[in-house]
Amino acid sequence: MTDSDRPVFNERYEVQQRIGRGGMADVFVARDKLLDRPVAIKVLFPEFATDPNFVERFRREAQSAANLNHPNIVGVYDWGRQGPTYFMAMEYVPGRTLADILKASGKLSPQQASEITMEVASALGFAHKNGVVHRDIKPANILIANDGRVKVADFGIARALNSAAEHDLTQVGAVMGTATYFSPEQAQGGQPDPRSDLYSLGIVLYEMVSGKTPFTGENPVAIAYKQVHDQPQPLNQLVPDIPRGFEAIVAKLLAKTPGVRYPNAEALRDDLRRFRDGQPVQALAGIVGAASAGPAPTTAVPAAARTTAMPTAGGYGAASTTAMPRTTAVPAAARSGLYVLAAFLAIAALVAGGIVLFQLLSNDDPSSSTIEVPDVRNLTLEDATSQLNDLGVTLIETKKELREGVPENVVWAQDPIAGVLITADQTVTLTYNPSPDPIPVPNVEGKTQEEATQILQALGLVPSIELVEDPQGRAEGMVIGQSPAADTPVPQDSTVILRVSAGTGDEIVANVTGLDEAVARQQLVALGFVVVSQPEASDSVAAGKVIRTDPASQTSAPSGATVTLFVSTGAEPVEVPDVNGQTAAQAFLTLQNAGLRVSQVEITVPFGDSRDGKVVGQSPSAGATAAKNSTIQITIGKAAPAPSTTQATTTTAAPTTTAAPTTTAAPTTTGAATTSPPTSATLP
Repeated sequence: MTDSDRPVFNERYEVQQRIGRGGMADVFVARDKLLDRPVAIKVLFPEFATDPNFVERFRREAQSAANLNHPNIVGVYDWGRQGPTYFMAMEYVPGRTLADILKASGKLSPQQASEITMEVASALGFAHKNGVVHRDIKPANILIANDGRVKVADFGIARALNSAAEHDLTQVGAVMGTATYFSPEQAQGGQPDPRSDLYSLGIVLYEMVSGKTPFTGENPVAIAYKQVHDQPQPLNQLVPDIPRGFEAIVAKLLAKTPGVRYPNAEALRDDLRRFRDGQPVQALAGIVGAASAGPAPTTAVPAAARTTAMPTAGGYGAASTTAMPRTTAVPAAARSGLYVLAAFLAIAALVAGGIVLFQLLSNDDPSSSTIEVPDVRNLTLEDATSQLNDLGVTLIETKKELREGVPENVVWAQDPIAGVLITADQTVTLTYNPSPDPIPVPNVEGKTQEEATQILQALGLVPSIELVEDPQGRAEGMVIGQSPAADTPVPQDSTVILRVSAGTGDEIVANVTGLDEAVARQQLVALGFVVVSQPEASDSVAAGKVIRTDPASQTSAPSGATVTLFVSTGAEPVEVPDVNGQTAAQAFLTLQNAGLRVSQVEITVPFGDSRDGKVVGQSPSAGATAAKNSTIQITIGKAAPAPSTTQATTTTAAPTTTAAPTTTAAPTTTGAATTSPPTSATLP
């Protein structure tokens, strides 16, 4: 495909080549001609562009992701319509999807899987805090860049927390997501919950280390049924050397009851970090603590894949999680008594091994003293802190989190849970219901988005990012506005909108040539430009009309930039030259060269006058100013006709021959000359 053949979307994105194909759209790499950078263009299949449901899902993906500015979330820049379909311009991430990596390598080590999952959990935690549940976490939607960055993509079926049922996107009895990865509550059509994303992430984590998903079937309905009713095959049967802490994390994520899973993505990330750093994980500590309190309940499952139930982890819900103990399949011919004995031995081995592992990991020095964490739930924060201090616990972190039905300043969750042995240098985190006293909103304008987010979260406030174009050109990522304003008292967990600069943004200068100045100014101001006027003479544009703009029309300029209107003052005035004494032809040429038109009248001058055929007057007079192309009247002298003259004759009487008396001659008569009067005005 040559450059001239490449389609250009929105007159900006030059499509280059296809790099992927999904269930509803193609993905291309393109060049952003305006910013000269590569972008990914997602183009909805034309057959779906006529379906309002698919178009709405496509629009939702663009809107959901565009509002989530996070290093682990694929950014969305733009979306719109192109011909018969719709497109979305996104951040281009050179690399591969996790699905492609697993297809090529089969599986990953627990350490590699943990690193990837921590980054995905970071993205989900940010989305959940901003009220968005992804609902379609799977390897195909996790991108691994060439430089190792992990990005979550495709928010096409993302949904706001506590939103109403999507009657416009879901048929009766239908569910949205991918059956292999969605949670039991999704399979049953339940409301969105951040813990549903964690279940899906648990399946991805299971697949990364085992090379297979926990549930398969002939069709999505069969897989969905297993998601609700079946337990996965224990990981230690698929990966014999799987670390126990890692297996416990996966088991906690795959709990059928949401309340037993991690309460949020941050808690999951913290536990994965403990595993990575060789520390005891919370999921395993829950098993140890519950085991010390009494026997663990069991969950009945098929004999071919019998597992031991994980006891309830305090602070995570009342239901139990099915763990994946290091057991082998029991022969079908064995008697029920052997099952009971095997289950008992498995529980004993699990508890003993867990206690030993936990103590080894939590004590660098086996001889160091340990502290059994007490149950401080339902105590006030002050009393709980005092009790822990009395036992020698000095590192105490507090976490504010609202919970209905819990009195103010009362602890309702703790980490580690009661009964766990810790050393004096380990931290205990207490989660309590904060007082509803209002908090003054801090002033975060001028901070970076990351700095402002940290400040607000530390106070128990929830930041919501709103990217806006900034006519003042302040740095991208800087907070340029906030709502509520600084020092406004608000309850804890209130949302503070941060308006973050997305750069100046560009607008197309409208074509206002030939319009009245006031109309042109109004149109350009509406586009966000600052407008100034500059008078300029024009032979062709009437006075008061726009001749041109700077920048020129139909070119792009930053929003807030200055656009100059060149407004016509009419034709440029010229000085009337002096043509008196010139011949008519010379006067015509002189005046035309000056940009003036000519008309003439004649006036009579005496016959033989030197002014005959020459300009004897002009209006306007020489030296005056006149509009270009205006008419100058010249007066041309025209000589009168030559005068006509009659000569008189003198007659003398002839003398007589007779002696007549002398006769006197008759008097002489002379005729005078006559001149015709002029036919027009006559100059002396």
